[in-house]
Amino acid sequence: MDQVNSAVDADVAALPHGRDQGYYDLLSYIVSNAISGEIMAVENYSEMVQLMPDSVSRIDTNQQAAEECKHIRLLSKLARTLGFSVEQRIVEPQWNAIRRHFSTAVRKGNLPACLIIQDLMTETMAIMLYRTLANDADTDGQTGKVAHNILQDELEHLEMGVNRIRGLLETSPDDVHDALVWSHHRVMPELFSMMSTSCHSLCDVLKIDCASLSLEKISTDIDSIRVKALQQYITTLDRCGFEPSVVNPLIASMAAYEGFQAIRVEGNGMACCPAPSAAGKCC
Repeated sequence: MDQVNSAVDADVAALPHGRDQGYYDLLSYIVSNAISGEIMAVENYSEMVQLMPDSVSRIDTNQQAAEECKHIRLLSKLARTLGFSVEQRIVEPQWNAIRRHFSTAVRKGNLPACLIIQDLMTETMAIMLYRTLANDADTDGQTGKVAHNILQDELEHLEMGVNRIRGLLETSPDDVHDALVWSHHRVMPELFSMMSTSCHSLCDVLKIDCASLSLEKISTDIDSIRVKALQQYITTLDRCGFEPSVVNPLIASMAAYEGFQAIRVEGNGMACCPAPSAAGKCC
């Protein structure tokens, strides 16, 4: 525990300057949601341990849970250092919905669904978030550094998930593809619905005005984030080796999600198009 706290202290230091309150309100919102995802991950990995087939994989899964705990401490320390408030509990209903679906998979003994939900879907979204904060957005130096360090762990978790799913696909391809379809229709709508600067109750809990939140404060926008998240998800599924005949209809179904008017599937690759911009152009 002391080593974890020392790592947290080393990763978060000086207070940045030149930012307005709107920037810190946005960080409060984003980091609170990130902490919620990390809390859910701790619970998911802890619950999934019982389904892992051997002692090595159980040890690895416990280590993943411990690393998610470290992320919560890093994000909480960042908030204290920069002076914005965060919630260290799950507030938004989407996180609770995903958690319920995961627990259902555990009760059914459906390890592929558990791995897909946590190691692929949730980790893919986490990678998109932390990569944005670390590399693609105009965040302060401390936020960027913390996001970069967490990103490295999440990339490792994703790699573990990809390798686990590849192994299961070799032995039980039909079961794993069924698990993908089951998980996709339950979890992906919840994850993508949180790609917004509006919420059910988090803003009220944080005492900030949802209407005032703007991603322009970090030089990005919702459409760009949605496209990057979708592309990351498609890449993840492709790396696992899922059959295009199963994946393509799932991706096409996401056209109904808020913010997307068209999603194309082209040959063996997949491309996405968000709602057209004011200029009528498509990313």
